[in-house]
Amino acid sequence: MTAEDGTVTLTAMRGASVSVTADGHDPANASVPDEGDLRVELRPNVVDGVVTDAAGEPVAGVRIFVEGSESLVETDEDGAYRLPDVPEAATVIYKVPGFRLHEVAITDGAAVDVALQPFEARALYAPSAIFEAPGRLDEMLALLERTEANALVIDVKETDGRLYYETDLETAAELGALREAPIFDLEELLPMLKERGIYTIARMVVMKDNTSAAARPELAVRNSATGEPWRDNIGGAWLDPSAPGVAEYVASIAGDLAAKGFDEVQLDYIRFFSDGPYDVADTNLPNTQSFRLPAIQRVLRVVSSELDATRTFLGADVFPISFIVPDDQGIGQRPEVIMPYVDYFCPMVYPSHYGPGVFGHPVPNTAPYDVIDKTLEIMNRQKDGLAVVIRPWIQDFGYGAFPPYTADQVLAEMQAAADNDAKGWMIWNARATFTEAALGAPREGEDSGPVIAEPSPSAPSASPSPSASP
Repeated sequence: MTAEDGTVTLTAMRGASVSVTADGHDPANASVPDEGDLRVELRPNVVDGVVTDAAGEPVAGVRIFVEGSESLVETDEDGAYRLPDVPEAATVIYKVPGFRLHEVAITDGAAVDVALQPFEARALYAPSAIFEAPGRLDEMLALLERTEANALVIDVKETDGRLYYETDLETAAELGALREAPIFDLEELLPMLKERGIYTIARMVVMKDNTSAAARPELAVRNSATGEPWRDNIGGAWLDPSAPGVAEYVASIAGDLAAKGFDEVQLDYIRFFSDGPYDVADTNLPNTQSFRLPAIQRVLRVVSSELDATRTFLGADVFPISFIVPDDQGIGQRPEVIMPYVDYFCPMVYPSHYGPGVFGHPVPNTAPYDVIDKTLEIMNRQKDGLAVVIRPWIQDFGYGAFPPYTADQVLAEMQAAADNDAKGWMIWNARATFTEAALGAPREGEDSGPVIAEPSPSAPSASPSPSASP
């Protein structure tokens, strides 16, 4: 062992090979010279420091990893971290919801303190029609350019189970989930959107999947009377979240979307089946809450693990009712199941979908601010202590007998989200027809891309380079 100054006296023959190791450094081998001392320089390979927000407050739960590596660490409650075994010429990524990605190019170990920049997505829904109808994408881009909206939620997989983009995923091909003519080319679309500063969210329908259910019935909820895939009231087939292989298939698509370059993957229909003949629905495990919750939790855990050490965040769409009442309402969604595994928690807080009397309103659709305010207040209590960020879906549409929403109603929804510390919002309109009067002016100086920084000038806390006298 070396002394404090890094020196050591060894009994070794000239020309012998010496191995040198030290905590926080790459090991090295050297040959004892024919005369004089042997000097060995070890490269420090630890990056450590503190992560704060723009106000200098520590940020806990930041995932830190070397790009291309699967191992990661997280900051503690003081924002401190220690990332070992960093290779030469590495890019270190700092990732936590509610902030822009931060990346630092590292040659040797160093003390790197990071100040994260906040980010919130204000997104518009972009169904496949936007990319199929001539001129519709240009109209959407123009709307983004002249308003505060800075993100798109892009459908990549809908309830028929087929993918909208070209991919080499073998399982998707085996299930018949590939289209002969993809709706868009992600290699062209994503760079174009990023160049415009648009945050990209891939929306993938998860469990409602006609194609996969038909190709591999063992993955699906089955009709016990016929042995065929079970169908809901509108003819939709559903995957069984508890069936072996379902979680892995979902994770493979999420990982593929991350590799393609999406900023976020958002899981919709991440739940058990509903709205059909329950008496003949047959699942791999008993269809009770005690089995449903672990099944959904495992799917999210597998998908989360796939995306953790990537640049891509994970979101999940949920029904608010399962978070307002004390049970899962038969679909497997509860706070303890979903919130620990996602970055962005996305409740679909559409006032028109709340039943009479909820929160004391005979017609909740007429009270958008109060309905969303009370819903998000409950959810904020449920996420206490977790790094998860709430970003709700809000409505800009009419429903049933209710007329289309006005600008004032949409603005009330946005205000309720802001008053409950939601980091942005996403506006749903199935036809992608939005009330522009509800959208503010562009926000100057905003950027959705990563912060690319040089390492701080602080020197690494490293041991002296060992030198030895034979």
